[in-house]
Amino acid sequence: MRESNNRWVLWTLIIITLLLLAGIGYSIYLYQIINDGRNAGFDDTKNQIENQTSYHNVHSIQGYYGENNYHVFYASNEDNEERLIFLPLEGEERELIVINTEDMMSEEAILDAWSSSCDSCKFADISPAYEDGQALWEITYHDKDNRFVMDYYSIDGQSLEERYSYNKMFP
Repeated sequence: MRESNNRWVLWTLIIITLLLLAGIGYSIYLYQIINDGRNAGFDDTKNQIENQTSYHNVHSIQGYYGENNYHVFYASNEDNEERLIFLPLEGEERELIVINTEDMMSEEAILDAWSSSCDSCKFADISPAYEDGQALWEITYHDKDNRFVMDYYSIDGQSLEERYSYNKMFP
C-alpha cells in the first residue's frame, strides 16, 4: 500500500515537471515569434535604403505604428549629415520623409524639458513619431495618478501637440 502511494506521488511529480517544462518551452517559442514579428523587415529596410539611396550608416531602426505605419531610423547622407528618416510601410508611393537632425530638438534635450515639467512621472519610452504630416516626439510615461500617458511634442520641442491618457483597468 505504501509503495503504491509513493508511485502515485512520483508519477504526479513527473507529470507536473513535464507540464512545466512544456509550458516554459512554449513561452520561449511564443516570445521569439512575437519579437521576430516586431522587428520584421528592419534588415530589408536597412539594405534597401543603403543600396537604393545616397544614405549610409543606417542605425537605430524602429517601428512607429500610428494612423500610418513607418520604419523610423537615423542615417547619414553623402556629406555625413545625420538625418531622421520615416519610411512608409504602406501604399504605392513610399516616399522617404527626411528630417534634418539640426532642425530638431535632441532626444536628451526633450527628455530634460519633459522631466522638469513632470516631477512625479515615471518615464517609459521616447521615440520619433509621424502623424498628420508632422514629425513628433512620442513620450510615454505613468503620471502621478498612475495613468498611462502618451505625449506628442513637435520635433523641434516647441509645443505639446497631443496628449492621450489611459486609466488603469485592473488594479
